[in-house]
Amino acid sequence: MLSVVIGTIILLIWNGSLFLRTFNLDGDVIGPATRLAGTALILNIALLLFGWRRYIDLQRESERLAESEARAALMTTTDAMTGLLNRKGFADRARMLDPVAGEQDGRLVMFSVQLHRFKSVNDCHGFDIGDEVLRRIAAELAAAIDEGAIVARMSGDEFAVALVRPTAERQQVEDIGQAMLEAVTRPHEVGPRVIQVSAFIGMAMRDGPEVTVADLLRRADIALDHAKTARSASATWFDSGMERALLEQSEIEQGIRYGIEQGQFIPYFEPQIDLATGTIVGFEALARWVHPASGMIMPDVFIPIAEKIGVIGPLSEQVMRTAFLHAAKWDPGIKLSVNISPVQLADSWLAQRIVRLLAETGFPASRLVVEITESSLFADIDQARTIVTSLKNQGIRLALDDFGTGFSSLSHLRTLPFDVIKIDRSFISTIHRDRESAAIVRAVTTLATALDVPVTVEGIEDAATEAAVIEMGCTIGQGWYFGKPMAAEQATELLRTGLGVEVGGTVATNLRSFG
Repeated sequence: MLSVVIGTIILLIWNGSLFLRTFNLDGDVIGPATRLAGTALILNIALLLFGWRRYIDLQRESERLAESEARAALMTTTDAMTGLLNRKGFADRARMLDPVAGEQDGRLVMFSVQLHRFKSVNDCHGFDIGDEVLRRIAAELAAAIDEGAIVARMSGDEFAVALVRPTAERQQVEDIGQAMLEAVTRPHEVGPRVIQVSAFIGMAMRDGPEVTVADLLRRADIALDHAKTARSASATWFDSGMERALLEQSEIEQGIRYGIEQGQFIPYFEPQIDLATGTIVGFEALARWVHPASGMIMPDVFIPIAEKIGVIGPLSEQVMRTAFLHAAKWDPGIKLSVNISPVQLADSWLAQRIVRLLAETGFPASRLVVEITESSLFADIDQARTIVTSLKNQGIRLALDDFGTGFSSLSHLRTLPFDVIKIDRSFISTIHRDRESAAIVRAVTTLATALDVPVTVEGIEDAATEAAVIEMGCTIGQGWYFGKPMAAEQATELLRTGLGVEVGGTVATNLRSFG
């Protein structure tokens, strides 16, 4: 643009000289060229003014564009609410600490911070109050660390801090983590309210040049998750064992999802014995995972993870369907017990799902016993009552499992239509050496007898325990003394051979041969 202006000035000078040459010494105009030169002069002056104005406008537009780009760049790297860096800005700035760590002969340290149950602040006080508390926590966090540290708000209630410390100052890093923990958990007066939140912190220190900033942040997050699981109120260091455990859990999660698709979850059947006659009266269906590489996997490994990732419903239905198909071929007098996870009780359609499985497999509802743990009733007693009532109306029998471990056992027996009380194995396993356990079993049996409800005990491991629970009035027993959980083919063979009609120690001996 500047070249246009300079060119215009040169043109103006040339036309000006031409205009002057059109006059003689006396000032008389010589010919019509005078008008042409004058017109050219005026046009050049106008062009010069227009060019200069356009140059100024372009300069201002360039400055505004530069300012807009700067603001856009700031917005992409900065959290608008707190003024801290956001996730992208943190990653960019943290990488710039690498050269600093090398110059100071130190290590890059990463902190991952998450507020505990901050959602309740928004729910109780509103988002405006929650935002103000977040801004104050961000300011407290930034003030609690060194000036050279990098602080960011990574998401709603998560923050991250990166700094450089000499290798030998591990304790100092822990002190900084504790100072941050104290800062973010400090109470805040917001209007008439005093709001205080708790928090967890995970820490990770770079231990090799191959560890990237993203790797280090991931490790700090893993340590944070470990702190949350352990309910640790102190800053928690990352160690490789946490990562291995996380990878193992991830493999199990993927394996469970794939296993459900491939039908790898099957029932094993543990016999239930009429303690008075020694007759097999039923089986409890227990889930097993037949893994193609690892073999048989027990439920204590996969059930908690299946509940956590939300697939316990499909898994349980797969096991129940197979169990119903096998049990439908057995003697009509044999009952089948199935366990319901506490997570499944959150499904308002649970009763309908079970009834559908019964219809699809042809297994009679009257032969099914659904076991519900006492502790699972507390989450939503009204919904639990609805599900229990729906199952009962279909002719399904109900067992209150792990009785005695909850807090409202008597009220549950009074208000919910349970057909069987099942005493937790923890009382049975200590019945000989713990007077309190024996007293609880005797009291529960007496109560059940008064209510005309049979009592099932699990965990019978020897003849002495069997004799003790029989003496206390228990009706049905199960445990390894009568046989370990077995595959469907073994249970079918057991019933076919008629071992269930044997009595006392004979049935125990014969059943153990199948384990």
